[in-house]
Amino acid sequence: MVTMSIHINPGSGPVLDATEENATANMEAFAAGLRDLGVAITEVARHAEEDYGEGRYAYTVKTGDQRTLEVQMPGWPLDRVRFVDADHQDIWDFPRLYVDDSSWVWTFALTACLPGGPPLDDAVAVW
Repeated sequence: MVTMSIHINPGSGPVLDATEENATANMEAFAAGLRDLGVAITEVARHAEEDYGEGRYAYTVKTGDQRTLEVQMPGWPLDRVRFVDADHQDIWDFPRLYVDDSSWVWTFALTACLPGGPPLDDAVAVW
């Protein structure tokens, strides 16, 4: 018998051995990344009742332009979550974040939080 697995979105499965402490530290880094992109952050709040489970923890990010984004942040250490360099990192090794129920690896999750969403040319440039 042959078993085959198909992965449409690498990193969308469970995040085993995750902790809320790691997720909170990751959200601090994520908010800093948004600020670096020019997004004004007015609040980051934890919402345990909205957790997807399986190692992702729910937060809301309120922005200066009156948007509220839900982020499901993986609870692994930052270096295992923050995918930012396709030349030196393997995307298959990184869990996905969920921003308003859409899954993204870190670098695209940041741009998904921009007003209007991620610019297509940035997404293509990574590949």
